[in-house]
Amino acid sequence: MRSQLFGLAVALALADSSIVTLALPDIRTQFDVGITTVAWVLTSFNLVLALVAVPAAYTARRRPRRAFAAGTFVFVASSLACGFATSFAMLVAARSVQAIGAALVATAALGLLSATSREGRAVHIWVTAGVIGAALGPAVGGILTQLVGWEAIFFVQVPIALLPLAALRTAVVVPQAHGAGLPRITPNVALLLLSGSLVAALFLIVLLLVEGWGTPPAAAGLVVTVMPSAAAVTAWRTPSSSPIGIRIASGAVLIAGGLAALALLPHAGWVWTIPPQVLIGVGIGLAFAALTERAVGGADEQVVHGGWTLAARHAGVVLGLLLLAPILATALERNKEAAVRAGAAEVLDSRIPPLDKLGLAQDILGEIDRAKREGTLPKIGAAFRDRPSTDEYRTLRSGLQDELDRAVTNAFSRPFLLATALALAALLPLALGRWERS
Repeated sequence: MRSQLFGLAVALALADSSIVTLALPDIRTQFDVGITTVAWVLTSFNLVLALVAVPAAYTARRRPRRAFAAGTFVFVASSLACGFATSFAMLVAARSVQAIGAALVATAALGLLSATSREGRAVHIWVTAGVIGAALGPAVGGILTQLVGWEAIFFVQVPIALLPLAALRTAVVVPQAHGAGLPRITPNVALLLLSGSLVAALFLIVLLLVEGWGTPPAAAGLVVTVMPSAAAVTAWRTPSSSPIGIRIASGAVLIAGGLAALALLPHAGWVWTIPPQVLIGVGIGLAFAALTERAVGGADEQVVHGGWTLAARHAGVVLGLLLLAPILATALERNKEAAVRAGAAEVLDSRIPPLDKLGLAQDILGEIDRAKREGTLPKIGAAFRDRPSTDEYRTLRSGLQDELDRAVTNAFSRPFLLATALALAALLPLALGRWERS
C-alpha cells in the first residue's frame, strides 16, 4: 500500500507538467493574453522543475521523509494559490513554486520507494507512475475545466496530494552510498529530445482540438485519453527484461510516426487524431520507461540520478514549448490570411442575394478583426447569427467553416513536423552505439 501511495504522489506531481493544457484556452480568455504568453503556465512549471530537480534530489537523498513532507506542503499551498489566482502573473508565480514542491515530492518518493520495494521494482513503479501522470494530465484537466472550471484542477489536487503523507510514518529510510552522482548523459539527452517532441502531442493537439476545431474541453479530454491509456498499458505490460535498446528505438520511431501522421491529417476532426495518438502512446510507454530505467536503474545514487532524469525531461518540455509555440503562432496568422482570401471567394460565388453578400462580408471581416484583437481564431457562426436559415446560407457557412478548419489544420503541420524531427534525433545516441555507457 505504501508503494502505491508514493506512486500516486509521483503521478500527481508530474501530471502538473501537462494538466493545464486543455485549460489554456479558458485561462487565455480570462486573463486576456496571447497563445505564446499563455504557454508560460506550462513553461514556468517545467522550467523551474528542470532547474531545481537536481538540488531537490540531493536534499531528498539525505532526508527523504522530511523532503517528501515539505514538498507536499509546498505543492498543496501553491496549488491553492493557483486556484485563487487573480492575475496571470500570480498564476505563473504560483506554478513556479508548485514546481519546487513537485521536485521534492518526486525525488524523495524514489528514495522512499526503494525502501519499500525491491530495487528494480521501485524504479519500475517510479517510472510508470511518472509516465501515466504526465500523459493523463491533459485529459483530467480538460474534463475538470469543462465541468467545473480551470480553477478546479488545482483545488482537486489538494486532498489527493495529502493522501501519501499517511505512508510516511511507517516508511523505512535506506541509507544510500554517496558518490559523485554524475548523470548518465546518453539516456538523459534522449529523454530531453523525446520530451521536447511530446510537447506537440500534449500541447499542440489540445490547441488544435479546442481552439482550432472548437471541440469542448471535456470532449477533447476524452479524446486525448487514448494516448495515456496506450502509454500506461504499454509501460505496465512490457517486460523489464526485454532489451532496452530495442524498446528505446521502437518507442522513438512510433512517437515520430504518430507526430508525422498528425502533421499530415487529411481532414479536420477528432477521429483522425486517434490512430496517431495510439502510436505515440505506445511509443511513450516503450521509450520513456526504458530510458528512465537506463538512467536511474542500478545506480548507487538512485535519487540523484532520478533528479537528473527529471531535469532532462522537463528541460525538454521547455525546449519544445519555446520552439513550437512561436512557429504555431506565425503559421496560424499566415494560414488565417489565406483562409480569409478563400472565404471571400466563397461569399462572392455563393447563391445568396447580392446585397446580402456585402453585409455578410462586412460581418465576417468584423469577426476577423475581433479575433485578431483577442488573439483567437474567428468564429464564423457569429457572422451568421442573424441570417436566414436557408440552404444557401447553410451551404455558405459550411464552406467558410471548412476553409477555416483547413487553414488551422495546415498551420499545425509545421510544428508537428519539427516535433517529429526531435523524436528522430533521440535515435542518434543509439545509432552511435553509446547506450552501454554509465
